[in-house]
Formats: sequence, C-alpha cells, structure tokens
Amino acid sequence: MKQCVLADKVKEAAEKALQYVHSCQTEDGGYFFARIPPSSLRDSYFAVKTLLMLGQRPRRPAGVKRFVWAFLEEIVGNPVHISYLAIEILKDLGEDLELLRHQSEAIEASLAALDGVGDPSTLYIEVVSELESIFVAVSILVHLDAPFDRRAVVGLISSLSNRDGGFGSRGNSSLATTYYAARTSALLDYPLKQPQRILSFLRRQERDVYFLENLYYLSSACFILGKTLSEPERAISFVLNCQRDSGGFARARPIGIATLEDTYYAISLFKQLGAL
Repeated sequence: MKQCVLADKVKEAAEKALQYVHSCQTEDGGYFFARIPPSSLRDSYFAVKTLLMLGQRPRRPAGVKRFVWAFLEEIVGNPVHISYLAIEILKDLGEDLELLRHQSEAIEASLAALDGVGDPSTLYIEVVSELESIFVAVSILVHLDAPFDRRAVVGLISSLSNRDGGFGSRGNSSLATTYYAARTSALLDYPLKQPQRILSFLRRQERDVYFLENLYYLSSACFILGKTLSEPERAISFVLNCQRDSGGFARARPIGIATLEDTYYAISLFKQLGAL
C-alpha cells in the first residue's frame, strides 16, 4: 500500500513538474526559471532534458533552436560550457551536429580546456567539481568526433582516486567529483577500477545528503556502476518534499525556490530509482 501511495505521489509530482517546465519557456524561445526573457542557455538545457525524460518535447521546438543558434553567435563567458549546453540541446532536438563540427571555436575551446590535463595542479578546485570542465570538454570532443588524448584524461581521473573510494584533489573526496569521474569514464568507455570500493564510498554518504544536487550525484554515480540507492523509498520521499507549489523543485525541503536545474535533478532521480 505504501509503495502504491508513493507511486501516485510521484506521478502527480511529475505532472506538475511538466507544467512548470512548459511555463518557463519565454518569448525568445529559450527557458528561464524566472519566466521572463532573456532566457538562460543553462536553464534551456535542463528544461529540454527534463521534458524528454517525461516523454515530451518543447511546445515551440523551433523557437528553442533559434534561441540556441543566436546564443552561439554571441558567445560570452566560458565557450566550453556554452558549446556543451548548445550541443546537448540541439542533439536532443534532432539538429544536425555537422553544422557544429564546422564551428572550430567549439573544438578549439575544448582542446584548450584539456591542455595540461595530466597535471592535477592545473585543476580549479573552487568549482562544483574539479572534473566538471574536463567532462564537458570530453563530451564536446566525443560528440564532434574530434581527436584528443584519451589516455591523459583517464590518467587524470585515476590520479584523483582516494583511499576512501571517492574522487577528489588533495585527498578530499566529494560526491560531485566522484560522479564526474564515473560519468567521464563511461563516456570514454573506460570502466573505473575497484568499483566495489567506489560503491562503498557512495553507500557511506547516503545518510548525510541534505541537498537535491548531492542526492543526484550520489544516485547517478551508483546508477553508472549498475547499482541503486540502498533506501530508494526514503530518497523518493526526500525528493517529493522538495517540490514547490509552482510544480518545480528546490534544492532542499526547508529552503530554496523552484529552479529548472533542481527540477531536472528531481525527475532524473525518479527515473533512476524506478519511480517513473
């Protein structure tokens, strides 16, 4: 009975989330959690990904494509992350990536991001994860079929492996870096060594997760290793408690406003945990 009630709640939550995502598409074709233009490329990425997980597409897909191409024409900020978000959105909407292969800036920026990749001292440790930019660059190069030193990337990931089973620079393991280590390795079709030790690290973190993004990193890393969380119902209840009246999800039950990023994490978790 409890599982049936939980399943009904997840279904209802997903329907509300779907309407929330649709409501965030703005006049310029993209998406923004504040629901006013100009849209955000990052929010558009999370919106399109969430809609696809829910078996839907943007109500105005042509508008999304126009927004993305317009954004690419005036790249401001980190070209690697911008190119990654754009490629993912256009790929999901069925756009021909041949057009992007001719954008030398995307490939050059990705290769630049991998420059000196074998040296852990070059990593940024202030960001969410030391490996986030590496994953993004590798993803672009794989999608655009561009050559790069795969061994160097694998070597860097291995160098961040710690005794506790997690990944992180200077011996400090984190869920985010462990997730990106697993995801980048999967992208390179290179299985991580000692998966059981990594899984043990992840299991030890389950009771100390207080934010939606960390639960996503934890569950996703387990999922890549072919496992699931040890207490899926508890995790699903945690996610449900993060939903706001708007239908979107916030990063925690007591604090935060609904965002497209957190809504993406929530729907991803429902999928990974077999609730959707």
